[in-house]
Amino acid sequence: MASSQFFIILAILAIVTPSILATDFIVGDDKGWTNTVDYQAWAQGKLFYAGDNLVFNYPEGAHNVLKVNGTGFQECAAPAGTVALTSGQDVINLATPGRKWYICGVSKHCEAGPQKLFITVMPASFAPSPSPTTSAATTSSVNGARYGLILFWFRILVMGSSQLFIILATLAIAAPLTLATDYVVGDDKGWTTNFDYQAWARGKMFVVGDNLVFHYPEGVHNVLKVNGTGFQQCAAPASTAPLTSGHDVITLATPGRKWYICGAPNHCAVGGQKLAITVMPSSFAPSPSPLSAKYVASSPSPTSGC
Repeated sequence: MASSQFFIILAILAIVTPSILATDFIVGDDKGWTNTVDYQAWAQGKLFYAGDNLVFNYPEGAHNVLKVNGTGFQECAAPAGTVALTSGQDVINLATPGRKWYICGVSKHCEAGPQKLFITVMPASFAPSPSPTTSAATTSSVNGARYGLILFWFRILVMGSSQLFIILATLAIAAPLTLATDYVVGDDKGWTTNFDYQAWARGKMFVVGDNLVFHYPEGVHNVLKVNGTGFQQCAAPASTAPLTSGHDVITLATPGRKWYICGAPNHCAVGGQKLAITVMPSSFAPSPSPLSAKYVASSPSPTSGC
């Protein structure tokens, strides 16, 4: 009987939770979709999940929204046939997990603004709470009540099985240690120019505790950690110290958006040598080896706090 109740509750959680956690994100919050907002800074720290919606608010006729791929995002260009959204209140449902890119196709808004946004969408089952950020998001009181009901039944389940509680607690503590992964940036291509690092990062799950490993010929490239604006402009503050060993290991110590560029002349601006990722809390890690990342058995002491 206890076993059947357990599976019934799990089934309810699997079906109801995604709809409870769906959130509407107003892109740019009160500024809306315009060419004067740093949308990568806006997206920093936000967690987007399948089922959430992006709402693009703007004066009709002044802007539009085009969904593009990583290359189109870098070049501010969409394939000929791409249909623009033009209503002034465009709602895009994030139906699938993965990388998503959006630009404005009006005049030079993408290049000069830059009026463009890219995000990483996580599977709905990874969502930790009804409101993953404090952005201008909308959730109903009905959803809150449903979430409370699920928590109520989950507590009953735990109270009915002390052994299950002990197992779950053990997993929560041990998971961050067992799921850490070393990602060799660019895989066998390493850290170089003329490589699409956003395409490389697409679909990968980066979590706290993982490492980024930048391989390159010493003296040819370097690695600079920047913010969203620095990523867009291919520039870092003068005081930023580059990593230059040719085998730089950076530990992803905190969740959120992370940006990296090469500071060698024109390597970022012309060669596209830059990388942006979203790091999830370690408790969200789905498996010891997300997708096809390469694991490095041994490496120098990593740079932490990045």
